[in-house]
Amino acid sequence: MSDDSGTSPWGQTLQEANEMADRLRSGGYDVVTVRAGHVAPLAPAEGDDDRFGLVYVAPDSVAESLPALVERADLDEYEVFRRAVGGDLFVLVRLTDADARAAVLLVGAVTRASAEPLVDAARQRGVVHSHVELLDGTRLLSVRHDDPAAFFPALE
Repeated sequence: MSDDSGTSPWGQTLQEANEMADRLRSGGYDVVTVRAGHVAPLAPAEGDDDRFGLVYVAPDSVAESLPALVERADLDEYEVFRRAVGGDLFVLVRLTDADARAAVLLVGAVTRASAEPLVDAARQRGVVHSHVELLDGTRLLSVRHDDPAAFFPALE
């Protein structure tokens, strides 16, 4: 992620997400941007294999568009852009399916201290997940990532 002095790290992350969405759309992609109101780092429960990772609380505005896109796309490719500033980690995850010309952008921030149990689990398991949910707990998307170091600087 680039650094524009004068803009907050969150503002920079949002700006870069908007620019990325514009580039993807101009390239013929259908794009849904999830600007999370809150991101919770969820460590796994005992024996839990996939209910851990970063949980993005999505606005109701994507409640229809995201499931519709997920239904027709695999979103098996991803790239993580992150910015660590002080105790905060700002994340932009681009999920794509080139064949379906579909993309989802996950945008959020998490405190690094609150993510430590998740980082430990990701280190041990070698994977991390992204979950997108509405405030009422309705799950819209879950994706497995095989490179947790892409998310967390402590794993590099």
